Amino acid sequence: MERKKVSIKKDIGHLIGTNSDILAVLFMILVGSIAYGRVFLNYNRNLINVLHTSSMIGIMGIGVNLCFLIGARDMSVGAVGALASMVTAYLSPYGIVVSILGGLTAGLLFGVFNGVIIAKFKVQPFIATLGTQLAARGTALLVNNGLSISLGDKIPQLKVIGNGNLFGKIPMPAVIFIAIIICFSIILKFTGYGRAVYAVGGDEGSAEMMGIHVDWIKISVFTISGLMAALSGIVLCGRLSAGQPTACEGWEMTIMAAIVIGGTPVRGGVGKIKGIIFGSIFVNLITNLINLNGHLSAYWKDIITGVVLLVAVLVQVYADKQKEKIRHKGGSLI
Repeated sequence: MERKKVSIKKDIGHLIGTNSDILAVLFMILVGSIAYGRVFLNYNRNLINVLHTSSMIGIMGIGVNLCFLIGARDMSVGAVGALASMVTAYLSPYGIVVSILGGLTAGLLFGVFNGVIIAKFKVQPFIATLGTQLAARGTALLVNNGLSISLGDKIPQLKVIGNGNLFGKIPMPAVIFIAIIICFSIILKFTGYGRAVYAVGGDEGSAEMMGIHVDWIKISVFTISGLMAALSGIVLCGRLSAGQPTACEGWEMTIMAAIVIGGTPVRGGVGKIKGIIFGSIFVNLITNLINLNGHLSAYWKDIITGVVLLVAVLVQVYADKQKEKIRHKGGSLI
């Protein structure tokens, strides 16, 4: 009987733990439906905008999620995204290919630099990426003396990527986001590289003993993070029809909240990349509900997101302790 109770508790805890991101989004939809009814549920006028913003944050969050898996943080993604948007807009007279390649190159360079500093010089990821955050933001401001760069009538294809909808219903950024999520889900689950990422996050020493090139994994993960940040900035450039040097400010903390809510613990070595989908939707629904209210200050978004992040981390810590207790209790019953 006692063993059965332990098993039931374990099953319920596992069910809630593995689907907490979905439950969180459903809760926000319920709140929005009760508070604002059809205004909130109107897809073409409201929810589609949530998907647009969630997808851009999600694209950037994919790289940060990978950093979480190796037990690191990337605080530079927002600034790198802004720089990529500025480079893309600056190069817009030369065509869509040159513009996008220029933006991606900016992200690639900062990503590689982060990875080398962290892997080869053993600088703490938080400190290293905080430094490159300042450098990237400063460079973005220098590109046009702190002013934005309008695309005008140049590279209309990018505007379609930023604002277009597939079949008139699915935002193009969401299509890109889901496609990348599918690719990385396959890589992490079925390839040696994916297993190496989890191994490095779990225990670097053990990973090295297994023959994994830890430094290369770190450099590659931060390079991917830089590229994803740049891609998000490029999409945002198309969305705004301009490069904005102050774009993506504060996205780092929003993304971290989305990742934790999505089910990736802060400790590294475990987690799921697909959780960023519902995590990013959740944090953007917070902003959406505040905007629909019309009376609350937009600054409440940061307060609420911060509280949600702390609560999510505390829940993860509590869940880990409960799992440990159940494991020990289950072992003592055998």
